[in-house]
Amino acid sequence: MPDAGQNHANRAQQAERRAEAYRLKLRGYSDRAAGEKLGVSHTTIQNWTKQEADEVVLPLAAEYRKVQLERLGEMRQAALAVLERYHVTVSNGRVVELDGVPVEDDAPQLAAIDRLLRIEERIAKLLGLDAPTRAEVEARVEPKPDGLIDLIKRARQQTEEDEARLTEGPP
Repeated sequence: MPDAGQNHANRAQQAERRAEAYRLKLRGYSDRAAGEKLGVSHTTIQNWTKQEADEVVLPLAAEYRKVQLERLGEMRQAALAVLERYHVTVSNGRVVELDGVPVEDDAPQLAAIDRLLRIEERIAKLLGLDAPTRAEVEARVEPKPDGLIDLIKRARQQTEEDEARLTEGPP
């Protein structure tokens, strides 16, 4: 019966070799070159790098995306607070008034709208909402009927004859 500790050590070694294959690929090694360096086939390198990405990189990317979305949500709330506040125009350190009423300043609200749009764009990118989509298009080109082609030729010939008569002038 195999030793449980030895099995664990083998899995740890295998995980380290997968990680090394992934590091080699990140450094620009081809599958064949990485395989030669690690003493395995290029197919094994392909499998290991996919497995490493699935088990290590993709979960880290998902966690990073989650953290970024939380931060963007906080930024969005702050921008909304600026948007909803009342802002007065200040000039030379004094509130600008018109008939004794402070003049509203739209600049902070417009800046908040701009910031909200940038935040929403970033969220859309993180979620892949702006990614191009593939569509399968099928087109059928019907042949032109011979009668239609003859009709077009006759119309062109008639037009040329009419133009020639008009340019000659009266008889």
